[in-house]
Amino acid sequence: MTPMRPAWLLVIFGASALAGFLAAHLTAAVGISSPVLPIMSVITFVGLGVLLLALGLVVRSDQRRIERAAHEAGLKNEEPRHPARRLHPLQALRVAVAGQAAAYAGALIAGWHAGVLLDLAPAGGLGTPNVSAAVVIGLAGAGWVVVGVVVERLCRIPPDTGAGGGGTLADEKNTEDGNEGYAL
Repeated sequence: MTPMRPAWLLVIFGASALAGFLAAHLTAAVGISSPVLPIMSVITFVGLGVLLLALGLVVRSDQRRIERAAHEAGLKNEEPRHPARRLHPLQALRVAVAGQAAAYAGALIAGWHAGVLLDLAPAGGLGTPNVSAAVVIGLAGAGWVVVGVVVERLCRIPPDTGAGGGGTLADEKNTEDGNEGYAL
């Protein structure tokens, strides 16, 4: 897995803002309501964001427990004994991928609604329902970007050093590719 690139988030935001602006302009020209998600969809955004953040914290807690056991074994000059993981590494990877997906989807949603705002706000002001919904949903999309970045950071784990103390071939390849810190 490659780390998330902030430049891609900006590209997605900009492209979807342009698409949202054009869609809002075209729907207004035809006389159709602007393409804004209902304001009640914020409940879904918040619920999924909290769930994803909780899963990221579980991954981080599991990793800290393993690091703490290795540190205590080092203090006692014993062979490091790894406690049983609560999570399989593939599950941790899935949480990290979900965090990236949330960040990209949040950039898309926030950009779309920012584009709609650029078209609607000058004419309607902040009091109209579609402008208010676009502001709230755009902020929720930005919140998803933040949650996605935080979850990706929480899911970083050090490469496995193996039994002999040296890294594995996969760890060496990941370090060369710039993927250090991710369990692959």
